[in-house]
Amino acid sequence: MATAPAKKSAPAHATKKAAPVKLAATEGAVLDTAATGEATATLVSVVKVKDLIERVVSTSDQNKREVRVIVEATLLELGKALEAGESLNLPPLGKLRIANQRSDDQGVAMTLKLRRGSENKQGKKAEKEALAEVGEDS
Repeated sequence: MATAPAKKSAPAHATKKAAPVKLAATEGAVLDTAATGEATATLVSVVKVKDLIERVVSTSDQNKREVRVIVEATLLELGKALEAGESLNLPPLGKLRIANQRSDDQGVAMTLKLRRGSENKQGKKAEKEALAEVGEDS
């Protein structure tokens, strides 16, 4: 007498997938897949040129009109450098390079990678400095 094969159960590592979630198109909505491998929506604030100018004015105590000219010129030159395919090394912001680039009818889309330096750069420099001059008795 033949027995019917047993039903195969799902492997222990298989999990039920959650239903896809529709995300509203919101300014500042970002899909983050780095941490979990799943797309999750997080809201981030967007700093616009006017906000950047206000921040620089409050940090530097300079005239808003002068700061506007300098910030806009800086952003223009950064854009030109990226269009030319140049990488940017701008401490304390970090190192910025083009990871991917494509053109379409709306313009050029770039994927940029930013590597931020650690705050402990001063400590590394201090470790390299000698404690005493050569020939100095200790």
